[in-house]
Parts: sequence; C-alpha cells; structure tokens
Amino acid sequence: MLKQDNTSRPDNNLKRSLLVLAYFLVLLTIVVSLFLRYPEYFIFINLGLIIITIICLLLTISALRNGEKAMSYGGFANELIKKNPHIARIENVQGDVVIQNDKARDLLQNIKAIQFVDEHLSEARSNSGNFAKLELAAEKLKNEKVELVLNENGKEKYYMVSVTPLFLRKIDIFEEKLKINKVKNDAYLFWCLEDVTAEKNLEQIFFEERKYLHDFIDLLPVGLYTCDKDYTIEYANEAFAAFLRTTPAKLQKQNLKNFVSSDCEFFEAKAAYEGPAFFNVSEDYAESFVFQDTVRENKKTKIRGLLLQNLPNDAKLLDNIYEASNKINWLFNSAPVGILFLDRKGSITGSNQKAIDILGYNPEGSEIFAISEDKESLSKTLNSVAKKITSSAFSDIHLKQQDKEKILRIYVTPMKKLHTNTDVSDGFVLYLIDATEQKNLELQFAQAQKMQAMGQLAGGVAHDFNNLLTAMIGFCDLLLQKHGVGDPSFSDLIQIKQNANRAAVLVRQLLAFSRKQPLKPKLIEVTENFVDLHLMLKRILGEQIDLKFYHGQNLGFIKVDPVQFSQVIINLAVNAKDAMNGKGTLTISTRTETITENFQFGDNTIEAGEFVAIDVADTGCGISAENLSRIFEPFFSTKQNVVGSGTGLGLSTVYGIVQQTKGFIKVKSTPKKGTTFSIYLPKFDSQAEGSAEISEKGTKEKPNAVGMGQNMIFGLNLSKVDSSREQIKDVSNIKILFTEDEDSVRAFAVRALKKKGFNVVACNSAENALEKLEEEKDFSLLITDMVMPGMNGVQLAEKVKKQIPDIKIILASGYSEEIARKELKSDADFDFIAKPFSLGDLTQKVFDVLNK
Repeated sequence: MLKQDNTSRPDNNLKRSLLVLAYFLVLLTIVVSLFLRYPEYFIFINLGLIIITIICLLLTISALRNGEKAMSYGGFANELIKKNPHIARIENVQGDVVIQNDKARDLLQNIKAIQFVDEHLSEARSNSGNFAKLELAAEKLKNEKVELVLNENGKEKYYMVSVTPLFLRKIDIFEEKLKINKVKNDAYLFWCLEDVTAEKNLEQIFFEERKYLHDFIDLLPVGLYTCDKDYTIEYANEAFAAFLRTTPAKLQKQNLKNFVSSDCEFFEAKAAYEGPAFFNVSEDYAESFVFQDTVRENKKTKIRGLLLQNLPNDAKLLDNIYEASNKINWLFNSAPVGILFLDRKGSITGSNQKAIDILGYNPEGSEIFAISEDKESLSKTLNSVAKKITSSAFSDIHLKQQDKEKILRIYVTPMKKLHTNTDVSDGFVLYLIDATEQKNLELQFAQAQKMQAMGQLAGGVAHDFNNLLTAMIGFCDLLLQKHGVGDPSFSDLIQIKQNANRAAVLVRQLLAFSRKQPLKPKLIEVTENFVDLHLMLKRILGEQIDLKFYHGQNLGFIKVDPVQFSQVIINLAVNAKDAMNGKGTLTISTRTETITENFQFGDNTIEAGEFVAIDVADTGCGISAENLSRIFEPFFSTKQNVVGSGTGLGLSTVYGIVQQTKGFIKVKSTPKKGTTFSIYLPKFDSQAEGSAEISEKGTKEKPNAVGMGQNMIFGLNLSKVDSSREQIKDVSNIKILFTEDEDSVRAFAVRALKKKGFNVVACNSAENALEKLEEEKDFSLLITDMVMPGMNGVQLAEKVKKQIPDIKIILASGYSEEIARKELKSDADFDFIAKPFSLGDLTQKVFDVLNK
C-alpha cells in the first residue's frame, strides 16, 4: 500500500504526483505489452491505452505545476538564509557549504563553522564547556545554543552560536513491511552566529549601575522595606535592619506585623499610608514615621515603605538629619574625582575638595573658560550637551600651574531638576580627572615603539655597512700584501684600514643598540668588576671629578658580556663628565632590589624576580623634561656644534646592551642638580645557577671571528695561516662553493681563497648555488652569507647538507651566531664568521674548519 502523507508542503505534493505518474507509466507499459501480445483484443486494449495516456498527460501537467511550486518553496529557504540579519549558513554533515548569506561568507571564509569557532576561541573560562556542548550537538545532530567568546581581528567578541539539524527525507515507496528500497534521511546543519557583544557590554553596564544603585539604596540613612500583600518581608535595607537591632538577612521572610504594635493603623490601610508607627525594639516600642504605598509588580501586590527614625518632636531627629547631610557631603567632597557645578551661562557655582586640589584654587564664582586655554574644545563639549547632541561628553584640556602642566579629562553631563516638565537643563555637572600620568604613560609607550623601530632600522643599516666594510678591509689586506712596510703606499693603506676598523666599531655600537651585536655573557661579581674599572674610570674622569663607590651586601652574580658591561659604565661616566663640565662628584652604588610584577621594557617583557641595581649618579646640569624622552635615541645629542661631542650613540648603545642582557634602565633627573641612571640586571645567587641556565638554553661561547687570536701590526692581520695550511696536503683538490649577493665581498673573498690555492666556485644567490650543485657535487666546503634576497643562507645550508652530508659549512653574517643557531635545527653542525672579516680572518677560518 502507498504511504499516506497528509502534509500540504509543495515538495511533498510533487513527490506524490511523480509517484502516481510512475505507477501509471508502469500501467501504460503493461497495456502496451498486452496490445502486442493479444492483438485480437485491439478495441478494448486500445481504449484502455488512450485513457491511461490521457491520465499520464494530466499527471505530467500536475507534476510540472507542483514542481514549479516546489522550486518556489526551495527559493523561500534560500531567501530566508540570505535575508537573515545574523551570520547564517547551512552545511551538510561533511561540512560543505550548501547555503550561506554574505555575512557568513565574509566571516567564515568557506571554513567549516565548527572549525572556525575552534580556531578563534578565546581563553574565556566558559568557552571550553560551551564549545564541547556545541561540538557534541553537531556530531550527534542535536539542537544546541551556546554563548562563546571569539577572537576577531585581535579583539574579543561575544557570539550566540546555535546549531540546528535539518532532515530531508527521500521518497519512501512502500510501507515498512513491504518496503523494497529503504533510503536514509539526508541530514544538514543550520549554523547561526549572532554577535551579542553590544548586548553583553550593555548587560555589564546595567549590572554595574544596578549594583551601584543597590548599594546606594542599601546604605541610605532612612529605612526601606518591601513586603508582599501579607506583609512578609522580602527586602530591608541596612538602616531599617539597624533600627530593629538585627540584620537584613534575618529579616527575610519574617512578617512585618511581628515588629509593629498591633494597634498600628497602616495594616488596615488599603492603599497609601503616611503617619506614625511603633516598632518593637529591644523589648520596647520606639516611635517612627512611616510612608507606605501599595503597588502592582508582575501582577502581584507589593507593599513598599519608608521609615524615618524618630519623630520631629524627638531631639534625635536633628542628629539624623545631620548624619544624612554628612553622608551626602561625603559623597560630594570625598569623591575620587573633581566635581564642578555650572549654571547655564558657564559660571562655576560649586566645587568639591578634589576639584580644588586638581585646579590648585577654589574656582567658585569664576567662568569655566578661565581654567584653561583650550576654550574651543571645552565650548564644543558644553554645546554638544546643551543642544542634546549627546547625553554626556568629554574632552581633554591643558592646565598650567606655575612650572607644571596638567592634562585634565573633563566629563560633562546636564543638570536637571527631578520634578519638572521641561527638558531645559539647569546647568552642567563637570567631572574632572587628572589624566597627566596616563598621558605620560601613553607617550612612554609610543617612545618605546619608536625605539623598537629605530633599533630595527639601525640593525638593517649596520648589516649593510658590514658588507661594505668587509669589502673595504678585505681589498685593503690584498693591497697590503703587495705594498709592504717600505712601500710609499703602505701608510695610506694603513690609514684606510684603521678608519675602516673605526667604522666597524661604530657598526658594532649600532648593533648593540639594535640588540643584534654578538654577546659573550659570563657570570661576574659586580664589586670585583668595578675594582678593575676603577683605575680606567679615574683616568677618564680626571682629577677634578670625585669618584665614589658604595657597594651593597650579598649582591650575587650578574650574567653579562664583561666588555659590553664595561662599555655601558664608561659611556655613562663620559656623559656624566660632560654634564659636570669636568668638575663634580660621580657616585656609583650597587644594591639588590626585588621586582614583584612583570612589566614591559621596550619590546621585552621583564619577568619578576631579584635584580642587581647599579646607580650612576652625577652632580651635573641634569636633563630637561623635553629631552628626557629622547636621550636613548641614536644620534640624538644635546651638545650641538660642540667639538668632540661624539656620535650620539653612547646612551643608545647603553640602552641596547642593557635590553639585550635582559635588564632595564631607569632615569631620574633634576635640572641644575644632577642625573641618576639606574641599571637593573637579573641576579644569580651562584655560579651553578648561571651555568645551569646556559646549559638549558644550549648556548656555548665561541671566540669571535674578528680580532680573536690574531697578531695585528699597523692594522695588518698576521694570523698563523701557514701553520694551519701545512696540515692540508693538496689544497687544489679542495673545492669551495662561495655564495654572497654583495659583489664586492664576493670578489674579495674569491680572490683571497684562490690565492691560497683553493678551487672556488662563486655564486651571487642561493638559487644560483643550487644550480651549480646540480652540475657538480664534489664540494668540500660551503661558505654562504645568511641574509640574501630570495632564499637565505640558512635555507641554502640545509638543502646543501641534504645533498652532500659530509660537506662543511661556514655561515657569514653581520649579526650574531646566536641568531644563526635559532634559525637552524638544534642538531645542525656549522661554523660561523662574523662580518666584517679580513683576509686573514677568512683564510684562517677556512683552514681551521677543513682541519677539523
């Protein structure tokens, strides 16, 4: 039997029409077969054939009409999705998109809805459980609606996410018992994401305002209570409970009649009551005055009352009035923000003590525009409230007080009477907040960001200069091999090399500022280090400056590069000498200090812990406020047009070294009195602790490729290259793949290595080196620059190592070896040479690596 379906959906009607049409087509086929089999019954069969054909045509027309209606019916669903005001999408169980609106396409980006939600979950506590419910509902094809907090473009937003399963059944031809083709239901998931961030914010505001109102009512100096129609107490404030010598919690669900004299009239009052009442207090009856009314709330009768303790004929009433006045006075005068009352013309009619403290005087009676020069901004704010453009407004104004300047944030609200039918305000209420410190913090944050950007710029410039200096020093070394000490050009070449070396020192200062200078941290004792520095500082400062040391107890150890640490102290001492004009007192003191909370210093997070503080204080001219925020900028100097004033990199180098050593620096300065620089470095209690930290990080000290283990005469490198070379029997059989994008550096290096007899193949890029590697693989050594356009040297080294496992690798860079190791795998085996390097540095490094 056919299944009965009484629904009037167009798709069901189409299904029934097609099913009946199919049956009649089968019947038509049977009749045609009978006609062919029994032609002697031509008349009867032909008549039946005509009738069935007509019915089939009618059924076909009906099916077409129902099909048209079904298409419209499907279009309704599509339009409902498209017009949905929220993010709406229908997916199949595999997560493929079936229908979605534009908001869903923009946000979800064709990612599965459940996957998008998972990837953008914030760390809110409720997210984990709610997401698990949503994920389970999607898997089990059940309805679910949860609230989730998602990260969207760096901001947290609240979404009400719901999933609803949809089932579209296919055609079932027979009843359950005779079913010959049972087809499972098609399941789909309807996802809806509703942005409720604004509602959540309003809820939070409403909650805070409601809490404030509740606290305000609860602490009113008059008694308040709420009862049901039978006088069962539902709410009582602190004043009412105190009057009855109990607490609000104990009054809950008690009957008010138990506390009131039985002859009190207000129990019989049907509506409002105003009059005296006697309450049982400590086995006695105290007289009070009650205002009571009956209201309807949620279709229930409620009784609300206000109680004034003591009657007018009682002497305590005056004390209560004074108490209420004092509380209102406390709300006004002890408020943590300044409050000003203005009339319609802008005259100040009242002010609290905080406003007087902020302004420095009592402004009552003066015009509001007299407190600041920012009259235009203040006038615009007042007008926007007066013209009802906004219910409240704020603006920032500058307030000058003698030598100081304050930044005030002023919030303006209208002042209206409670019992009035007019919308005209009686004046304005101004709330003053001293935002000077907040603005200073904002400026410091902006300065830290600028310093970070300058550091990145300095690092990039230093890297490019290292390439230039490598070529200059290298070609100078080549010329020095041809022009010996007796040659007339020898002194000129020495001058070139010495100036190139001076430029290299300047580049190292830039790298120290950008925190990319290679450091060799060691555990040192601060006191012992200053003993070594004492004589050097005395020579630098001269006889007219009194140098004093004050050392704390149990300082422990600090982990710094001794050379760089000495440079920090010397730079500060030189600056102090200039600030004191060569005469004064320089005091260096050490102590320990514990930082209890993490904070941001530049782009580094300083973790809480124990620090060794080193204070360098002078008695010089000090630093002005406008220059204090710029002293660590590279090339900034207050000594303009002064001979010998330096490069302007002294304090920027100090900043970079201290930050690179995981410390921070503070500055306090008073003009005409002196400046104190306080350097904070992490404290280590023992040698073992510092060694353990080095072991955990996997770092190890290696000698710098520049200037270590070398013999220098007039700037000429006389390193023992020949003794290393003797260990290599046949240099010509050693093939070197040299990759460098800088033409001058590549030319010098290839020429230097070929002079030593090596077979060198030069490449100007990593891609070019890989092409050479496809042609021949008999290379023994790869020397490559780390920073190159396209594929960098680290990526090239990894690819070459895969093709030639036994090849030895030297990475060259103007940055530190630690940076190189961070970019390679932990087990990578390579050697490092720092730029700028000389001819001797390069050949010595090559022989050392090949002789390993």
